[in-house]
Amino acid sequence: MSSLQLTNKAADYEKELARMIAQMADQIVSSARKRVYANLKSRKGNSPLANSIDSAVTPEGDIRIFTDKPYAKFVEFGTINQPARPFLTPAVEEVKVTFSGLIR
Repeated sequence: MSSLQLTNKAADYEKELARMIAQMADQIVSSARKRVYANLKSRKGNSPLANSIDSAVTPEGDIRIFTDKPYAKFVEFGTINQPARPFLTPAVEEVKVTFSGLIR
């Protein structure tokens, strides 16, 4: 295989990996939103927290899952007065297991 062919193959692999990572981020966002909605007291309610969960590519090329709601950490980890209702950690773990299976 020539140097150019190797370079092209490496570029193809990088594109495929980037696509897979973006897909994983979408799955994490979707799963986290579902978990927030599942934890709502009123099933018919709207959830600003769920609606705020999103992903973005950083300038370094990483993908970041985030919310702009400052109270999200209290929902995820709980407080003295409120039990934890994790939504992001289980979503990440769920996708991590799926991704591990794809890599093998």
